[in-house]
Amino acid sequence: MTMSRKHYRAFAEILRHARECHPDAQDAIDQITRDIAGICAEDNRAFRRQQFYDAAQPEEAP
Repeated sequence: MTMSRKHYRAFAEILRHARECHPDAQDAIDQITRDIAGICAEDNRAFRRQQFYDAAQPEEAP
């Protein structure tokens, strides 16, 4: 089964939530983010890692 944009967005949301809830685990979350991005890139040649990394970051307060 090929993953879709819906899956990538769900992964990014989970990672963003983890960053917000566990500020003491940023290094581990960074590694998990890179690992998931690698799997997504293997699944889809058009996968954009930087866009995924950006989506996995908490939104900055205005």
